[in-house]
Amino acid sequence: MRVLLVDDEAAFVRPLAERLDLRGIEAGVALDAEAALVMVAEGEWDLVFLDVGLPGMDGVALLKLLRERHPDLDVVMLSGAADMGKAVQAMRRGARNWLSKPVSVDGILAECAKARERATARRQAARLAEAARLRSLGRVAEGVAHEVNNPLNIMVQAAGLIKDSLGEPEAAALPDLEDMRTAVETIRVQSLRVREITRKLLMVGHGMDARIQPLDVPAVLDRVLELTRSRLDGAGVRCELDFPPQTRTERPLGSALELQQICLHLVENALDAMPEGGLLRISARVLREDQGKSAEQGGSAARTGEERGWYELRVADSGPGIAADVLPHIFEPFFSTRESRFGQYAGLGLTVARSLAHGHGCELIAANGKDGGAVFSLRLPLGLETEIPVAVA
Repeated sequence: MRVLLVDDEAAFVRPLAERLDLRGIEAGVALDAEAALVMVAEGEWDLVFLDVGLPGMDGVALLKLLRERHPDLDVVMLSGAADMGKAVQAMRRGARNWLSKPVSVDGILAECAKARERATARRQAARLAEAARLRSLGRVAEGVAHEVNNPLNIMVQAAGLIKDSLGEPEAAALPDLEDMRTAVETIRVQSLRVREITRKLLMVGHGMDARIQPLDVPAVLDRVLELTRSRLDGAGVRCELDFPPQTRTERPLGSALELQQICLHLVENALDAMPEGGLLRISARVLREDQGKSAEQGGSAARTGEERGWYELRVADSGPGIAADVLPHIFEPFFSTRESRFGQYAGLGLTVARSLAHGHGCELIAANGKDGGAVFSLRLPLGLETEIPVAVA
C-alpha cells in the first residue's frame, strides 16, 4: 500500500512516514501543495493524508484540485482545533474523513485499512474489466495470427530461397547484387518481426504456463540478464542488483516461465529508455502488512494463511521517465512512446507483462522514480513455508 503524507511540519510527518514504513506501508512525504501535486501526478497512491493548514495553497484548495484531476484518489484531512471549519468544508468537497491533531498512529492505520479495502475493490473491478478486454483481444488475435502467419511463412521461405539463389555463382553478374541481398534480408527480418508481434498477441489474455510453484526470483533474473547481456553491453548500460538476504530465501508463488517473460519485457523496456547508456537497477524486498506491528510489540510475525505478504521486484532505469499524460496508458495494447522511421511503434511488451502478472494474482505498477527514470514494481504473492521444490526457468 502507498500513502502520501502532505503536511508542512517535517518534524511530525517524517517520523510518521518511517513508522508506516515499518508496518509495510510505503509512505511518501510532501511538505507543500506543489510537491504533493507533482508526486500524485508521477505515481499511484492509495491514500493521501492532507493537512488543512498548508502554507500558500491550503489543504481545501489542494483537495479541490486533487478531486478534479484524480477523482478516485482517497483523501483524509488532518486538522487542528482552529481549522474545524475548513475540515467540514473539505468533507463537503469529497474528503473521505478528517482526523484531529495530534493524530494517533492507530487512527492513521484505521484509515489505511479502510482505504486498502476500497483500493482492492477498485483494482479488482478494473482487473476484471481489463481481463475481459484482453480476452476479447486474444480471441481476435487467434484469428489474426492464423491468417497472418500463413502468408508470413511463405514470405520467409521465399526470401530464403531468393537469398540462396543470390549466393549462386551465376548471380555474381547481376547488377546491384549487394542491394538485392540487403533488400531480401530486410524482407526476412521484417517478416520475423511481424511474426513476433502475432506471438505476443496470442499471449495477451491467455498466458503461457498455468502451473503455480514457489519461485527462485534471483535465479530467474540471472537467466533474463544472460539473455539480454549483448544488448546491455552494446548499449553501455550498467546493471546493479540489490537482493537482500531475505529476498534470496523467500519463495513467492507463480509461474517461472511467465516470470521470466515479464522480467524480459521490463528489462527490454528499460533498455529502450536508455539508448545512449545508463543505469539499470533491479531490486527486491519482502512486504508484510503486519510486520511493523509485530516487531513493535516485541514478537515475531507468524506465517499464517491470513497474513498478506508480497515479494516486490523493482526494475528502474535512468532514462527520461514517463510523462504524466502517458503514465495512465502505459500498459495499453499498441501504446508506446518510441518513434521509428515508420511512425509510432506498436508496443505490446508491457501489455503482455501485465496480462501475465494479473493472470496469477500479481500486481504490476508503473511510476517515476524520485531521482528520475521509470520504475516498474512487480508484486508476487508469498505462500506458506513449504518444502516444494523451487522452479527456475
